[in-house]
Order: sequence, then structure tokens, then C-alpha cells
Amino acid sequence: MEELNELEKAILSKLSVKYPAIQEHMPFLRVLNREITGVGMYVNFCYVKDPQVSIPCLEISDGCISTNENIEIQGLKYGIGYEVDVSDGKIKFIEFITYGEEWDGVIKDYRFI
Repeated sequence: MEELNELEKAILSKLSVKYPAIQEHMPFLRVLNREITGVGMYVNFCYVKDPQVSIPCLEISDGCISTNENIEIQGLKYGIGYEVDVSDGKIKFIEFITYGEEWDGVIKDYRFI
């Protein structure tokens, strides 16, 4: 398990504007794995437990949430889109998708547009 990278944290921070409880989940999220699909990537999460802290359930219906922004990434002409999957009150994964371009999952410079 590893810490979230800068982009993953930025996405969750942006979503926390509409869904503030996400901020309470972020300290406990770790990356379980990153699955490269060739035209996208899944970043699967798990939670680390702290017996002293109770993480509130996200009051978000099961499904996917997004800010509907695109992300410009160095090396991709059309950038990427993303959705965050929420199930059972927890953040399960981020799905990144390209718009038909091959992608190795490497994130160098990026910006939200």
C-alpha cells in the first residue's frame, strides 16, 4: 500500500467542495494498486484503520462522482477524464480514461481544464 499521489489527492479535494465528508476519508485512504488498461487506469483504494477514529460513512449514493473536468496530461493530445466510485459509503477507486489514446499511466505535468 502506498500514499495517494498529488493528482489523486487533488481530485478528491476538488470533489470535497461538493461532498465535504471526503476530506475526513482522505487521511485513511491508501492505494491498493494501480491497474493500467492501455487507454486508462484504475486506482484502487483501501482504508487504513485507526482504532481511535471512526470514519463517517459518506452520504453519497452508490455510483460514480466527478467534477466533469478534463485533465491535461503531458504526452496526451486530448487529456484524460475521471470518475470516482463510491460504494457502501466508501471511496473504492478512481477510473481515469483517455479519449482513444494509448497511455502508460505516467502522470508528469497536469492541469484541470
